[in-house]
Amino acid sequence: MRHAYLIIAHNEPEILRILLSLLDDERNDIYLHIDKKASFDFTNLKAVKSRLYILPVHIDACWGDFSLVEIELLLLKEAYSNGSYSYYHLLSGVDLPIKSQDYIHDFCERHQGKEFIGFAQHATQKELDWRSQHWFIFARDFQSKNLFKKVVRAVFARLQSLVRYRRTSLQVKKGSQWCSITHDLVGYLLQNEDLIRKIFSHTYCPDELFIQTLCWNSDFKDRIYDSEDEFEGCERYIKWRNGALQPLVLREVDDMINSSRWFARKFASNNMEVVQEVLKRIK
Repeated sequence: MRHAYLIIAHNEPEILRILLSLLDDERNDIYLHIDKKASFDFTNLKAVKSRLYILPVHIDACWGDFSLVEIELLLLKEAYSNGSYSYYHLLSGVDLPIKSQDYIHDFCERHQGKEFIGFAQHATQKELDWRSQHWFIFARDFQSKNLFKKVVRAVFARLQSLVRYRRTSLQVKKGSQWCSITHDLVGYLLQNEDLIRKIFSHTYCPDELFIQTLCWNSDFKDRIYDSEDEFEGCERYIKWRNGALQPLVLREVDDMINSSRWFARKFASNNMEVVQEVLKRIK
């Protein structure tokens, strides 16, 4: 059972190197996308036991934009073309495994065929419609404070609501973009790349929508490991500040290590004592 690890990185090279070292296993191949804006030297990154593929294309990723989906599709295509992996794990460059590779491989083997995807329980239909059914102008600038762009985007979205414009009749689902999925589902996603682009380009945070939506509206729905608990479903340990859009930097080692999750995010190089404690625990 070979696994493919697909990593999206843009900063924190020290954390990224530790992540690579923890994934470096003869049963794994690692695929790495470095953001176009990255300012660190990534040419000396390496793995000893795994095959490491650093993608030659560097996309400028923008929060909330379809560019993140572009990166995921690029990584999935590259890995899918190289072989039939049992599982494809999507990770960020500031994630770390909090279980050993033996544990993760054994768990996947015992649950072979299950899709480890998180589905958000708090998402209302109003939120899902707002995220997915509008064609947003200036989609690369959701975090911009430019008042003109904000007003134009809001007015154009409001006009679409008034005429009851809808982009898809599929039941839209939302959840964490970080997931672990089978070779079959990856193939299904790539077969439907044109549909993904048609439905999700210029939507709000499509990286949290497209895998969940296509899985839910297909036969793969019956293979979901856990659709009731978002982070148990994707086996990720993530903490959020109330009302915030960004995850907290993790500090409580006991909670994450004692959880059943496989991976945790996020970690920072200015908090290396936590990273070192995680390394000690899982090794």
